[in-house]
Amino acid sequence: MPVSIRELIYLNRSPCDLYTINKNIFDIHIKKKSQLGKDILRDLVAKKTTTLYAKENDHKKIVETQQNLLRNSTRSISIGNPLENAKKQLNFLTLNMYYLYQNVTDNELLNLQIQSINILSQFLLDNIHIHKPLFDEYQKQKHHHIFSQPLLSSLFLLGVLKQSHMYADKNIEQLFLTSYLKDIGMSAIPTDRYDKEELSEKEKKLLLKHARISVEILIGRTPLKPNHLRIIEYHHAFSHLRTQINSEAKNVFEDDNEMLLGFETLAISITDIISAMISERPYRNSTTLFQSLEFIKYIIADQFPKEFKLFVTFFKQFYS
Repeated sequence: MPVSIRELIYLNRSPCDLYTINKNIFDIHIKKKSQLGKDILRDLVAKKTTTLYAKENDHKKIVETQQNLLRNSTRSISIGNPLENAKKQLNFLTLNMYYLYQNVTDNELLNLQIQSINILSQFLLDNIHIHKPLFDEYQKQKHHHIFSQPLLSSLFLLGVLKQSHMYADKNIEQLFLTSYLKDIGMSAIPTDRYDKEELSEKEKKLLLKHARISVEILIGRTPLKPNHLRIIEYHHAFSHLRTQINSEAKNVFEDDNEMLLGFETLAISITDIISAMISERPYRNSTTLFQSLEFIKYIIADQFPKEFKLFVTFFKQFYS
């Protein structure tokens, strides 16, 4: 099994033998229980050895070790420096999300993510002042965008909802979890394929269905309520021009009884769009915040002027 260098960060010792490959032959590079440190990892990167290998059963030990690190980080997140604790927590969550994408039917992996993200959202609500430096520090880690995007967009969402003064903290925490898990259906496509500018036709169809796939993965396995699952299913409705929103989605947003659901879906969609646009991808450069807000203005300002003003006000303050 391939083992990325990221999986070894924060490990004091190797939980198993780690191999390199040379001319189709596996050689032991780091022995079990050998000390792991920054110098060793830096040396691997310098030699452009970004991937090691472990036997399949041994790789499970690495996963278990990383799960324990996430659990410990979650338990102690309120003790010590808030920014440093949050940085660690985001890194552990991202790596464990990678494991979850490899096996979305694993309830233990999913439950650990849910428990950890719930604690994180409470912590972030209590520490609004660290959001901007946390965003900047996390982006420097350059995690794969498939795993970093849910965290970045959810961080924005939490700030927007808090600033709206429309929600109690418990409601914000539920929507934070909704936003964080909304793209789990993208696990249907191998991660490395998302680095390509063009997907295959089959992959494009899966990508179009990923919101529905997310619901199918999550239904009955999470504390998310039916309205949260509906938000996930329609969270890309505002990603298209208003004239292209399908009739089923229009019913969700135009029904007077669903206006709150409509705003929540709008907020999750817009924060997702902005965080994606201002972040680099292997196949394109990032845009400026101004360019992303100009695009948001184009797709929602006429129909949702008050909501658009809320987004503009939040992001101006976030980057001030």
